[in-house]
Amino acid sequence: LKTLIDEKKAEEEKLGGKTISILTGDFLAPYLLSSMDKGVGMINVLNKTPIDYVTWGNHEHDLAHSEVMLREKEYKGVWINSNMKSHESFEGSQCQVDSAVVEVVSPDGSNTRKLGMCGVLSNQASLYKPGAFGGATIDDPWECLKEYNAKLKNEEGCDMVLPLCHLYEPQDERTCREFDFPLVLSGHDHHRVDRMISGTRLLKPGLDAHYAIVIDLVWESASS
Repeated sequence: LKTLIDEKKAEEEKLGGKTISILTGDFLAPYLLSSMDKGVGMINVLNKTPIDYVTWGNHEHDLAHSEVMLREKEYKGVWINSNMKSHESFEGSQCQVDSAVVEVVSPDGSNTRKLGMCGVLSNQASLYKPGAFGGATIDDPWECLKEYNAKLKNEEGCDMVLPLCHLYEPQDERTCREFDFPLVLSGHDHHRVDRMISGTRLLKPGLDAHYAIVIDLVWESASS
């Protein structure tokens, strides 16, 4: 995975593009080593690969809340958290944000585009034990997507909004039907998904980094 990311970054640098790496949740657990080191090894891997952006997954609550608080402080990338901002780690965090914007410039410098990203976690009650995430509230994913889609476009001036989701495939289908996102990147399911739904491409790479999705977002011209 690290080799793939390094090669893609080198390729895009020659073309004047920008490469980012994303993981949409379930990285602290479930993982055998994490049952012993409480996620220390996984955070080291994310930092050294590196994975630039992560979002919460439901299995992050498999570890004790105190351990999750420690791991959050060790992550060196950007942790996007749009619908669980009441988590104890969020306020004053060095890595967590409620959304993120990536700016890209055309090779000749004449055109700038902004990609906005938000990250939502499933609030399905059956996924969680009582007191999960230290008692934090997980807001409705679709209400959150509605809010951040508008915020990123209208307040941040983003040309495209990319939702990073930790939802089951049928829930992602709802996202595709209800919004005008060109692309949805999601996790949670362990199988791979590449589908067009109501004009939106839904992509999921599956579990354990056996596969990675490489996708180019391209504006063909200044007017497109």
